[in-house]
Amino acid sequence: MSKTILYSYSQKDIENLIELTIEKFTRNSSLPNEHINLKSDRLTQNQACKLLGITPQTIINWKKKNLIPFYKINGAIFYSKNEILELAHQNKALLHKYSRKEKA
Repeated sequence: MSKTILYSYSQKDIENLIELTIEKFTRNSSLPNEHINLKSDRLTQNQACKLLGITPQTIINWKKKNLIPFYKINGAIFYSKNEILELAHQNKALLHKYSRKEKA
């Protein structure tokens, strides 16, 4: 007969554990040795819109169509600044198309 052991962790404890795990993984993986600061890379929806020069409705539509990577933490949507900049670099035509529509 096995014993059941239950642990109780706060939400903050779990978030810290996840961030530590990701940091250890990035340090031990074959990725470039750049230190990734997860919190400074996070953008809110409004920050991502300003960075891309688009409206919140456009980014919501892109998110629904899986055109833009996003993360959900405690019910809040976040975007990675590095991923957003890479997306903008790779998809200049798409970005230009939506920016132009919004200004018209």
